[in-house]
Amino acid sequence: MTDVHCARCGQTRPGLAAAPLPGKSGETVLARTCATCWQEWLGAQVKVINEYRLSPSDPKQFDFLLAQLRAFLNLEDREGRP
Repeated sequence: MTDVHCARCGQTRPGLAAAPLPGKSGETVLARTCATCWQEWLGAQVKVINEYRLSPSDPKQFDFLLAQLRAFLNLEDREGRP
């Protein structure tokens, strides 16, 4: 586990041991999110799934969940891209 400068909290803290998601999204989270903020997202994710009644196995709903993740972890650039 290496230290990362977290995009969400702005601090340099221990990062994640491995990418939590497959593909580019997982690589971005791994490179720009500390373990503390990731744990906070996991709690918020449950609330998002329940509030919007999401089924993450549905590709459209999973994309919505990823958008919520990017917003929560402050992983979007100025044009709103991950």
